[in-house]
Amino acid sequence: MRILVVGGSGSVGRELIPALLAGGHQVVVLDKELGAVRAIAHPQLSFVAGAVEDAPAVAEATRGAEAIVQVARSVWDDPSYLLEHDLRGHLLLLTAAREQGIKHFLYTSTAVVYGKPLRTPIDEDHPLRVLAARKPAYGVAKEFAEKLAFLAAQGTGLSATVVRFWWAFGGEIGGKHLREMLRTAAEGRTLQVPADCGGSFLSQDDFNLAAATILSRPVSGGRVFNLASDYVSWEEVARMVVEVAGSAAKVEVVPAPEWTGAAFLADRWELDDRRIRNQLGFVPAREPAGVREALRRAIARTWKRVQSSPA
Repeated sequence: MRILVVGGSGSVGRELIPALLAGGHQVVVLDKELGAVRAIAHPQLSFVAGAVEDAPAVAEATRGAEAIVQVARSVWDDPSYLLEHDLRGHLLLLTAAREQGIKHFLYTSTAVVYGKPLRTPIDEDHPLRVLAARKPAYGVAKEFAEKLAFLAAQGTGLSATVVRFWWAFGGEIGGKHLREMLRTAAEGRTLQVPADCGGSFLSQDDFNLAAATILSRPVSGGRVFNLASDYVSWEEVARMVVEVAGSAAKVEVVPAPEWTGAAFLADRWELDDRRIRNQLGFVPAREPAGVREALRRAIARTWKRVQSSPA
């Protein structure tokens, strides 16, 4: 299958590409910054330099594609930027998919569309409370992009799939709050975390496996799946951070009603992923203990990078 990966230089895309190539697919990467993936040498891999809102670049990249995997992930919460870049580019991709008869469109959304959890675990039917999200404009844009994908699939042969996840990690793991935790632990200061809070981390292996499963099982119209490897509490993460930093720092668990720290940490983002398991027979690559060990290794590699980078 000829697969276009949009945003292939991002943290998720650049680890998805080798998995697709190993699966025998031909891969085209569309990204305005290609430096991170040009090092992948493979005869079935090609590149198109350009932003997703660049119409000529999109036209070139989508030519002959059988599937589009949209993993470009903006970090902006500015409505004007999201409209001009993310949503404009999203529409260009969907238009090309319809006009060229592309069979698959896989869109990576986010748990941010759930806003603030009303119940846990959070299934795909949880209300989309985007205005209550910590990045409301970003949440609105992601929800609208989901709806546009489903709209494009109506009355066509396009199989549009949306996946939502909370925090993905591969060989390393990004995140401002995690870097701050690592520096705090290295300085020997107490790490404070809220009780009964955390999130469903998604390993890159499971994302790759889910993408392959979804592309092999097309449907007529649209569908949405949560993706999760396992739920890990902030207390567990903090103890991993202390270990990899080689620190004697203490971990203090603060009762949720008394928490005054970062709002990002103050919810329980436990995603219910039974739908993809039941409908597609998806089975994660690791048991919970394996997920935690993979997460610990990713944090350790991130710590090495933090140590070698300016604060």
